[in-house]
Amino acid sequence: MLKIATILPYKENYTKSKAGAASLWVHDFLKHSKYKKNNIIFGHTKYKDYLSENYININVDNLSSKFSSSTIRYCNNLIKKVGKKHFHLYEIHNRPLVFNYLKNKINSKFILYFHNDPLSMKGSKTVQERLFIINSVNKIIFISRWVQKRFFIGLSENLKNKTQVIYHSIKKAKFFKKK
Repeated sequence: MLKIATILPYKENYTKSKAGAASLWVHDFLKHSKYKKNNIIFGHTKYKDYLSENYININVDNLSSKFSSSTIRYCNNLIKKVGKKHFHLYEIHNRPLVFNYLKNKINSKFILYFHNDPLSMKGSKTVQERLFIINSVNKIIFISRWVQKRFFIGLSENLKNKTQVIYHSIKKAKFFKKK
């Protein structure tokens, strides 16, 4: 069975009390996934009320340190936590820099998810950075057409074959008839 590691941004809380948009998207998406039993979510939070049991917290001490990169510390601690577990697929949410780092350290397939404007994120601001991503990743998922269009500014539309748009989960509203 396919083993998947889902990697959240280190600033994204995967908790009931403080969940961010990417965490909620992951949680809702996995509820209906046939791979939910083989998917482990990695992230960083100081809270303990995790959204699901398949979450592993990555400790990142002193996030505001001026002497070292929080992204590098997060990635290195993640690699230690993953240890000898072999994941067939790594899903990285909203962090092109994390993808760039892990791609060189882990031999696996990668999907990069963009929840926000790629032109505002370190690692995907320039045409060269986005071209590197599209040529290195196995797939890119965008949460809207607008985010996808932003990624392809300055790039050929022919490169879209490795991308897909998957919108946020929508729960059906329950309507009650008046008596």
